Amino acid sequence: MNLSLNMFQAAFGVYSRLLPSSAASKAVELMTMPRIKAERRASSRELFERVVPLSNDGLLSIYGNGPKKILVLHGWSGWIGQFKDLISEFDPGEYTIFAVHPAGHGESQAAKSHPGRFIEAVLEAHEYVDGSFDVGVGHSLGAAALVYAQSIRGCFDRLVLVSGPATIEGVLSRFARFVNLGQRSERLFVRDMEETVGLSVDRLDLISLAPSIETPVLLIHDELDSEVPVAESSALHEAFPRSRLRQTTGYGHSRLLQKPDVVREIIEFTHSSFRP
Repeated sequence: MNLSLNMFQAAFGVYSRLLPSSAASKAVELMTMPRIKAERRASSRELFERVVPLSNDGLLSIYGNGPKKILVLHGWSGWIGQFKDLISEFDPGEYTIFAVHPAGHGESQAAKSHPGRFIEAVLEAHEYVDGSFDVGVGHSLGAAALVYAQSIRGCFDRLVLVSGPATIEGVLSRFARFVNLGQRSERLFVRDMEETVGLSVDRLDLISLAPSIETPVLLIHDELDSEVPVAESSALHEAFPRSRLRQTTGYGHSRLLQKPDVVREIIEFTHSSFRP
């Protein structure tokens, strides 16, 4: 951990204990500002042929014209280029790939975003295709958004959840620890995020939602993930009625989708009959 980060955390910790409400508001501001390099934002240009605007500043990129439909959704501050190796494995005559860019991601001009924008974009993409997707593939926060969308609308015939969290409350708690919020400030931060998103953390408890989802689910998570603990996918695996968990070692959080064995596992899950 570098010195500047240590100094920031120490200062923010003092700030949150002296002015808990103000620090909570600042934490919300930090939490809702995606940070993505320009070249990553533009990565969809070389991969996709069409772009459809969504409400709330989201975008939907489309590649291929096949009858089977696959939706992919990256995580917070993620980018569609993370799916490049996976997308290249699908025949565009057999599949149509839909890539969701929630507000603040891809070439969206929005400066702010939050988990609710991810969910809204998925639901709007579902309305756009006017039917279920054969497969939904989500990474990190994108995986969480797919689970919530599936629980309320049944958007997917199969789900692939990569490095996903089990609860949004856990996501917020990890961020609060990262910026060193005091206890009172953390409670206010969670409350303010609930108001921003428009959903309580209880409603975004994916472990509670999972038992109602009969869809086959493939979970992939690295044992050394330092951003979202592998225990989150293990808990979801126990909660889903029909799921399989693949654990990797040494791939980390953000690069699993660039690993050939992970891509192969997803392709096999897409094409074969489901076996827990």
